[in-house]
Amino acid sequence: MVAGIKKFAGLDFVPTISDSEDDVPVLDSSDDEKVEVKKTAKKTKSKKNKNKATGADGLDEDVHEDLNAGFKFDLDADDTTSNFQGWNFLAEANKDDPEAPVKKDVDLDKIIRRKGGLVKMAHIDTNEEEEEEEEEEEAHDSDGEELAMDGFGMGAPAKNEEEDDSEDEPEEEQEQEEEQEELTMEKGGKNDEAVEEDDSEEAKADFYAPETEANDAKKQMYDNFNSLSLSRPVLKGLASLGYVKPSPIQSATIPIALLGKDIIAGAVTGSGKTAAFMIPIIERLLYKPGKIASTRVIVLLPTRELALQVADVGKQIARFVSGITFGLAVGGLNLRQQEQLLKSRPDIVIATPGRFIDHIRNSASFNVDSVEILVMDEADRMLEEGFQDELNEIMGLLPSNRQNLLFSATMNSKIKSLVSLSLRRPVRIMIDPPKKAATKLTQEFVRIRKRDHLKPALLFNLIRKLDPMGQKRIVVFVARKETAHRLRIIMGLLGMSVGELHGSLTQEQRLDSVNKFKNLEVPVLICTDLASRGLDIPKIEVVVNYDMPKSYEIYLHRVGRTARADREGRSVTLVGESSHDRSIVRAAIKSVEENKSLTQGKALGRNVDWIQIEETNKLVESMSDTVEEILVEEKEEKEILRAEMQLRKGENMLKHKKEIQARPRRTWFQNESDKKNSKLLGALSRNKKVTNSKKRKREEAIADDNGSRSYRKTKNDRVTDQERTFKKQKSANPNKKKGFSKRR
Repeated sequence: MVAGIKKFAGLDFVPTISDSEDDVPVLDSSDDEKVEVKKTAKKTKSKKNKNKATGADGLDEDVHEDLNAGFKFDLDADDTTSNFQGWNFLAEANKDDPEAPVKKDVDLDKIIRRKGGLVKMAHIDTNEEEEEEEEEEEAHDSDGEELAMDGFGMGAPAKNEEEDDSEDEPEEEQEQEEEQEELTMEKGGKNDEAVEEDDSEEAKADFYAPETEANDAKKQMYDNFNSLSLSRPVLKGLASLGYVKPSPIQSATIPIALLGKDIIAGAVTGSGKTAAFMIPIIERLLYKPGKIASTRVIVLLPTRELALQVADVGKQIARFVSGITFGLAVGGLNLRQQEQLLKSRPDIVIATPGRFIDHIRNSASFNVDSVEILVMDEADRMLEEGFQDELNEIMGLLPSNRQNLLFSATMNSKIKSLVSLSLRRPVRIMIDPPKKAATKLTQEFVRIRKRDHLKPALLFNLIRKLDPMGQKRIVVFVARKETAHRLRIIMGLLGMSVGELHGSLTQEQRLDSVNKFKNLEVPVLICTDLASRGLDIPKIEVVVNYDMPKSYEIYLHRVGRTARADREGRSVTLVGESSHDRSIVRAAIKSVEENKSLTQGKALGRNVDWIQIEETNKLVESMSDTVEEILVEEKEEKEILRAEMQLRKGENMLKHKKEIQARPRRTWFQNESDKKNSKLLGALSRNKKVTNSKKRKREEAIADDNGSRSYRKTKNDRVTDQERTFKKQKSANPNKKKGFSKRR
């Protein structure tokens, strides 16, 4: 312990969570604990070797059948560490309120069964030999079904791309405009917004810490967590999770975070970013004063599921550390329970922005005056327009003298958006290229051309081909909530059990979907981009992009759900003919080519049996009336449940009228309409083009001045301003009172 304190003797500050060192905990452990840690490490190592010998995922089993070998890129890579099987998140959420009444939901599977679905898997009779012959014919078809080596017209001239665009008929004009902007940028054209994209080197030098500090941190690699000088309880927690060697992002950020410096960090998905900020936080909390309960750490996240996961990560790491408490402030779960927990002022509060502001405004005894560390996970999404107003409100409430830790897989936010966070010379650590997929990910692409109407049948056949026994976890990403719901009904009528995850579900339904998917009760999960950020469900073997994402960054987040923690994985993307779709494929192929020496990933074209898919589509089309009947019946049952809920609400109002009316009314920072208006205004301001360069520079200077101004008015300042205004009004109208009396 003395040696650890001498290590920081030359610093200007004490790198602990508070200024008190009177209550330093006893961190010695018995020899039995040391033996237990070593045994866990040996078990982890033996399991890892066993997995390598068996080849768990078997990605190469059907390459010769379904994949176009001419499209293949042979790549090599070094192995990384950790065989940890994933966090047991959401477990605590289900145990929060065992005595609470169970909310009734519509049983969609029951309705589908009444209509004849979920009984027997639909099967189109084919012979394996015939399938192989058809696939060989498909691969050499003169119609051009074979995927081009250039990646969907990658080397085609610009003129051909424009002709393809003219044939497309996108559903929304906004999508067409985005494609045109991407095409312009591909041609090398420059517009006003493109000029503003990159920050200047001078601005980076003024805002960030010296690059040498970040480079030195990235070069420093540790063979085990003991080398990081962590305390024994934290090391024991990490060993119990199977963590032996720090990942690159953990090796680079943990020492800097322990020094109390601000950090902006980026690394590929599945690289251990959550543990990278949780480990130094828990280590510093060991030295907190034990007599005064106060909230010292705030962790902000964009989604509820990610918040629940991070809470479980922290509890797992701190399981052998006494006295550290956690609190949740997320929407969709029991509000009163959260209020009671926050009254005890837990050390670490993990929250989504909206519910966090709600508790600050309305929960008694909860305040953020003593917060010393702010963490923003998936920070690039948090800085988008949808969260901007909420973040500005939170930044005004938190103490300015705090440590800030920002983490994301695609952390490429501009300095202009970071100014409002009051960062102090943050150390910028980017471990991997910001546009790079996982090292052991096999990326497959299916060119659907003008066959969009066959996509449900194609999805069914893909899932049946990739996982005939229902023993793999497959995540399917779609663009709209309505699409996810309709696909679940169609797959159910075809006899395939799937789950759905999107914003239209209640929090209980979302938790239930994720838990069933984790336990393989439902092997397929159809979801929107709600699940593309941060969720670490163990052993997701396949990701299917049913709809192409809006950007390559979102594509990386989606495919990052598989091939995590040094495991192998596969993604299958359905690609249309628009330039937007082709640009994402080109970016993926380019990333694989540029990182051949650093990755074992592949980019392949998957051939499919369109004749068989046509047969399946006939079956899907014959069910169209049944799908509509199920949607109508589901809506009617929801209306009945809603009426019953209103009836119970009225009964409670009559029984407990005085108690309910005595409660203080809750105030809200933003309602749903305010949020929509805020997003709309943010999108309009973002898309607004300023052609005059002088005017643009003047607006930027004004924005920078307003953003960098850290001074806030105190109560005395406001009183002084009011007195000054009153004196001006009085001096301007000295005879106003006299004239009024004369008229009387």
